[in-house]
Amino acid sequence: MLCKSSTENSQDNFLFVFFNGFGSDYKYWDEMLPYFSNYGYVLLSENYFDNPEDYDEKYLRKIFEGKRLVGVGHSLGYHKLCDLNQKYDFFNLEKIVSVEGFSQYLGSTEPTRTIRKFFLDLMENSYTYFPKITLCNFMAMCGAPMMALPPQLNQELLMKDLNLLYSGIESPQIPHLVLSSLDDWVVPFNIVEDNFKKLDDVRIIYTVGAGHLLGMKFPQYVSWEIQKFAAQ
Repeated sequence: MLCKSSTENSQDNFLFVFFNGFGSDYKYWDEMLPYFSNYGYVLLSENYFDNPEDYDEKYLRKIFEGKRLVGVGHSLGYHKLCDLNQKYDFFNLEKIVSVEGFSQYLGSTEPTRTIRKFFLDLMENSYTYFPKITLCNFMAMCGAPMMALPPQLNQELLMKDLNLLYSGIESPQIPHLVLSSLDDWVVPFNIVEDNFKKLDDVRIIYTVGAGHLLGMKFPQYVSWEIQKFAAQ
């Protein structure tokens, strides 16, 4: 796991913890971070591109132990934050924000599960034979501009995380803010409602026009909603 931190402005042991989604890196948050210059924050990312600076549990414990944490996860990053919250005794989220995230990518009801599994099977098969092309196509469908991928892909890790989409994770029973765009084809409206509507303490806010890149397309709006939620 990769980790970058800016903790000099942290107050009352409070940190925002950002985790980006599948096949991306810290750059997803670039447009939002200027709005968090007065806060302490940590960026987490899976090492999809074989970055040599890979950190272990001991390093993460040093950063997070004893801190008050608000998680912000984009797409699969929400799933990752939930997993950390379950896995480590030093990682305890007070609140969590899903930015176009999910706990059950396939959904919990038919025929939604069957339809989404069919397309996920196609993507997994394509990735097996054409990993770079498949990842580029996925990014393009999310609405990202065309860009060259780093020369090194951690293909095993990418496949492992792609397979996470078949399974689900239990959402923690903590306050939730769910931000989504109605034109997001990756995590559409019905999946958002299916995954989050039944939580005890949740607020779901929809916008339109961002595709699957809400934090990149509307950074000021998303940052303001996150900070308002954290302060409540």
